[in-house]
Amino acid sequence: MKIKNLRWYIIVLVMLGTITNYLARSTLGVAAPEMMKTLGLSSEQYSWIVSVFPFTYAIGGIACGFIIDKFGLRLSFALLAALWSIFNMLTGLCSTWLPMAWLRGGLGLTEAAFNPAGMKVTAEWFPAKERGLACGVYSLGTSVGAMLAPPLVVWAIVNYNWEMSFVVTGAIGIVWAVIWYIFYRSPEQHPALIKAEHDAVLADQIEVVKEKATLRSIITNRNLWAISLPRFMADPAWGTLHYWMPLYLVTVRHMDMAHIAMFAWLPFLTADFGCIFAGYLSRILVNRGFCVLNAKRITFTFASILMLSMAAVGFVTDVYIAIALFCVAGFAHQCLSITVISMSSDLFPKQEVGTATGFAAFTGSMGNFLFGLFLGAMVTVIGYNAFFVGLGVFDLIGALFLWTLIKTPKKTTQAITA
Repeated sequence: MKIKNLRWYIIVLVMLGTITNYLARSTLGVAAPEMMKTLGLSSEQYSWIVSVFPFTYAIGGIACGFIIDKFGLRLSFALLAALWSIFNMLTGLCSTWLPMAWLRGGLGLTEAAFNPAGMKVTAEWFPAKERGLACGVYSLGTSVGAMLAPPLVVWAIVNYNWEMSFVVTGAIGIVWAVIWYIFYRSPEQHPALIKAEHDAVLADQIEVVKEKATLRSIITNRNLWAISLPRFMADPAWGTLHYWMPLYLVTVRHMDMAHIAMFAWLPFLTADFGCIFAGYLSRILVNRGFCVLNAKRITFTFASILMLSMAAVGFVTDVYIAIALFCVAGFAHQCLSITVISMSSDLFPKQEVGTATGFAAFTGSMGNFLFGLFLGAMVTVIGYNAFFVGLGVFDLIGALFLWTLIKTPKKTTQAITA
């Protein structure tokens, strides 16, 4: 049986996987106050646990992108999702910070698969004008997963213990990995895909280079750095919302766990709107005559201006205004992040999209790693305010990179079968 607009069903399936991905990575941040109290962990020890993830995530971005390009989406994504879920569940067995850090490292290596996989699906299943929206749809899972984590984790802690929260979120990922492997097929192999839908995507691909691409040739491409350096500047904000915002609200704003469950998910709700807004704004600009690349650069720049709200978080006295500013930052970050992530499919041929997206994720994660490590070492000395100010202005620098480095690639004018 043929299914009309099958590509949108496929991208929703990717979104569900992204939800499980972010449920797993967000569990630690929500459980941190209770876990640190129970295990007697210091802020410095917690910073090491937190910082290991973006470090290995950076390495995993390149490795997972290569694996997905090499072995295909169906098997690779299912296997990596199963692994990140197992690492997450095993975290609940830890009683000291060191094995927990090792497991977070494994989580980072495997969870890095979601962006290379999501962008490869987008490149293979969607024409260029729809890729920003498609990227926004599957990236909704990042915010939905992070949004669902606080009430789900607090429920597990209240009814059981902090260990059970890792088991619950990990088990959900195992279920999705099985579903993905059963139902996903590539466009060339999917029996339900209508030929006209496939032809429309093939006619809008970037020109395939006959020579086999190497990692070295991709790294020397200035377009790779055009999408990687903005990620380096942007990703620390998302890491801060995940791992440090709940702790900040408890230790500095003196919120209890009940209020964390009520309010800590709100920035991720607004981030959902940022995901969709990014795709729609760039599409509107394209319909008004802007090329795809300029439409996305304008969208990124607009969102980077909104990120200035983060700089004011530490200077407001009302905790609810602070949460509102976090919400604006969540919206802005996902808007600009989705925009720059989706540009890998606009700048690279489909056989290089996974690797290019993975390398961009590597640089973003290194920014997150370095920022998180420095924050953990210095927060007790200088407080959070200086870090919030930095997060507010970093993306303006990222916008400058995006405008100055991109070189427009050639487009093919005929169907591509490679």
